Amino acid sequence: MKTLIYFAILVTLIVGEVMCIVKFIRSDFEPSYKRELVYGIGVVTGFGAIIGYLDIPDTPPQVK
Repeated sequence: MKTLIYFAILVTLIVGEVMCIVKFIRSDFEPSYKRELVYGIGVVTGFGAIIGYLDIPDTPPQVK
């Protein structure tokens, strides 16, 4: 049973990392670079396993 739980956690982390890589590649690389910076750091450091599940907007919201 423990092995199944460890396997499920590992698969979840790998899927998150792949999602982070895909979101980084699909970014527009236009100012502001917040999305690219967060996803890029996540890919390089391994925190992408968690960051990949976050939805960071490509463009900042319009401020009035």
